Amino acid sequence: MNLRTTLHRLAMSTMLLTFAIPVAAADDRRGTHEKMEPLNVVVIVSDDHRADVLGCAGHPIVRTPNLDRLAADGVRFENAFVTTSICAASRASILTGLPERAHHFTFGRPPLAESLAGTSYPARLRAAGHRTGFVGKFGISVEGGRATIDRMFDEFTPITRTPYLKTLPDGSTRHATDLIGDAAVDFLERAAANQPFCLSISFNAGHAEDGDLENHFPPPATEADLHAGVPMPRPRLDGGRHFEDQPAFLRKSMNRDRYRWRWDAPEKYDRNLRNYFRMLAGLDRNVGRVLTALDRLGLADDTMVIFLGDNGYYMGERGFAGKWSHYEESLRIPMIVFDPRLDASDRGRLETATTLNIDVSPTVLAAAGLPQPADPAAGRPLPIMPIMPIMPEAALRASPRAGFLCEHGMKHPDIPRWVGYRTGDLKYARYLDHPEGGEFLHDLRTDPDESVNLADVPARATDLAEMRRACDAAILEASAAGPPLPRVLMIGDSISMGYHATVAASLDDEAGVVRPRENCEGTTKGADRIEAWLDLDGGDFDVVHFNFGLHDLKRVRPDGRNSDDPTDAPQADLDRYESQLRRILKAIMASGAVPVFCTTTPVPSGGVRPHRTPGDVERYNARALEIMKENAVAVNDLNAFATSRLAEIQIPVNVHFTDRGSAALGDEVASRIRAVLRRRN
Repeated sequence: MNLRTTLHRLAMSTMLLTFAIPVAAADDRRGTHEKMEPLNVVVIVSDDHRADVLGCAGHPIVRTPNLDRLAADGVRFENAFVTTSICAASRASILTGLPERAHHFTFGRPPLAESLAGTSYPARLRAAGHRTGFVGKFGISVEGGRATIDRMFDEFTPITRTPYLKTLPDGSTRHATDLIGDAAVDFLERAAANQPFCLSISFNAGHAEDGDLENHFPPPATEADLHAGVPMPRPRLDGGRHFEDQPAFLRKSMNRDRYRWRWDAPEKYDRNLRNYFRMLAGLDRNVGRVLTALDRLGLADDTMVIFLGDNGYYMGERGFAGKWSHYEESLRIPMIVFDPRLDASDRGRLETATTLNIDVSPTVLAAAGLPQPADPAAGRPLPIMPIMPIMPEAALRASPRAGFLCEHGMKHPDIPRWVGYRTGDLKYARYLDHPEGGEFLHDLRTDPDESVNLADVPARATDLAEMRRACDAAILEASAAGPPLPRVLMIGDSISMGYHATVAASLDDEAGVVRPRENCEGTTKGADRIEAWLDLDGGDFDVVHFNFGLHDLKRVRPDGRNSDDPTDAPQADLDRYESQLRRILKAIMASGAVPVFCTTTPVPSGGVRPHRTPGDVERYNARALEIMKENAVAVNDLNAFATSRLAEIQIPVNVHFTDRGSAALGDEVASRIRAVLRRRN
């Protein structure tokens, strides 16, 4: 654990101590509300479920009577959104109350920081005396693994899809959706009368079975015949210009690939959509089982129930499938809250204020009588009247949102990354890897379908500039709200200098990458300069990726100048190389950083200048690898990577690489560092 991480955890611990005020003090601020004790809380999350696919939202086909009943007795939020439209990042946001830019977690990233898991709503409620449980799709990895999860949940029952239909020990089969319902009801039936609880129920439905394109949306048996013979409605924005007007990078993205999996032929479209609706009906039936259990056990009058989707979903709109991109279909989610303290006149209310998935955590905390962080990038309690008077800071943050940061930071070649900002009137999006044609501005008042991109319209230049500024400010605000990104130090010679920019760009939102401005050359210079390098920009590095060898094995004259004479001595013979490399490694390990040694790339034959003997590379690498094995140091075998494609990437009769070759080396180095960042937790 490095100093920055330690300081962050201490800060979070201090914040938890500040939060741990007596519940009675919170009760005193509840005014005239009858319920003085902390509420039980049930949080229910659906998967790949858009806002309008509910009976109570007016959908003509899908059957969701239990969610409709929840909305009739509670509050449905008409303008609810996710800040990142993918399950991993969104579920981390639901737990922590922070956007992706603050918690840093999505697919391909290091685990969610232990400090953030420690301030998640289940961890804080558990610390305050609630019994906490989880059933279903967890969908995230956390630093510390199961030990951290056990500090969040008293009971943790993960249930995944793939396949949805599970074979039980007795040989019978049961759908994952029903197994989740079983586990949820079992938790409720064992709830102690004298201890409040918080149960998180996370369904896999209605996520497709990506590995099975024939039975792509397998419903539970109970719903297998639902909607039989009912014509499936075509999407309102049904391809045509809605697809053709998209930039090429979106037309060729995974949104289009998955469209071909699901929606591109009439029979396929009808079958998949019908089964998708059946899966959601099965989810709703199990929500009904939970609500019935709460009633039967006498818990309903003391339990808040929150339902939301983890992201929106394209069901053929714009010629797309999946989620990920910036349009409303991707970002809008269903959200319903039942609070037993609601006045009769407030039940069944349709709330139009902008609300976010990051608002769930502070809402749960408020229901338990616990305060929330006042960070402006964090979520805020949902506008439900019984909640608002509980905490003075909640009242201060009850004013309508001016707008919110939305983004998608996962790195995938077929899913374009983007950042954006949405207000009630405008939406801005900037696709990070597509500077040409990758900027969007939509006027949601006059064009709610986002059919026209106004980014290049001169008359909207002022709006564009204002939304850019708002987006950039929100990014800075969110970045400051979470733990710092890991820091990586790159130490190496001119080969490393050649690929450094590619590494830094590849890890741009995953780690801060630093290297000395100088050529680090060989171990002779390295042993002398290592302490200064480890202190660059404040030091405190999480990972140090280092290489020495190419300068050590080159021939030098007696006065130290480079030599073309093969009979001259190397700059550092093998024994000196080993001794100096050990000193360098010792300093790196003493700093607390994780060392990653990178093997020296090949020397071509033909007489490179200054003289280097090609066979020496193998000898020096072998000696270095002995040291690394002895000290259990991770190795990036860049020599093997380069050797397998040397003719394509290296300059002839030269130790250096072409621009394309340096980029290839940089991609490989970045992937190795990324793997180490993930493993270190």
